[in-house]
Amino acid sequence: MDLNVLIFVIIVVGAGLLAFAVTMYVIGLFRQKQQGVSAAAPAGKKQGAMPDDEHKGADQILRAVRRFAAAEDYAVIAPVALQGSKDAADLDFLLVGWFGVLGVKCLGYGGEVYGSLDQEEWTQVLPQGRRTFENPMTRAGKSARAVRDVLFAAKLKNVPVETVVVFTNAGASLNLPQSTGHYTEKTFLAWLKTNHFLEDKKVEVEPVAAALRQQG
Repeated sequence: MDLNVLIFVIIVVGAGLLAFAVTMYVIGLFRQKQQGVSAAAPAGKKQGAMPDDEHKGADQILRAVRRFAAAEDYAVIAPVALQGSKDAADLDFLLVGWFGVLGVKCLGYGGEVYGSLDQEEWTQVLPQGRRTFENPMTRAGKSARAVRDVLFAAKLKNVPVETVVVFTNAGASLNLPQSTGHYTEKTFLAWLKTNHFLEDKKVEVEPVAAALRQQG
């Protein structure tokens, strides 16, 4: 074989081997990357939409409060659409009685709920993921101010106003300090049966209810 032909053959074979080696190296890198992605996202765990469960269970609380109000000749206002000087009332209903005004915000969040009284945001954790939401106790405080503003504008002063937050999902895991002041459906309905709501603080039910209904 001619020497030049031999050299040419060697060059061609060497180039082919080099191209093969480079190709295998690139394929190896690609497989490693794919394996890394698979490890970061476990198989079989799909992401889904977070449920719109804020108002879940509110109706059953409202029905119980309506029965209580009927027995005591109190008034229930639902829905609530009150705008104060700065804040709007974010409540499911109002109960008006001799004791004053009770505003109730129901939250049907499931899964795990984390928070404390001094945190700006709380967290809900579900298999689908997690989300944060404004501290509901802070929201309740704003709602109370809105109710007082409306009563003050109607020249109804010295009416006791309180607002509470009730978690209505029995399956929720509430990782909240007891000092937070929240209620579950069970503890709220038990509280409703106490003398707290039978105290006569000289509140005239109908004028107060009428003032609160005017924006409803």
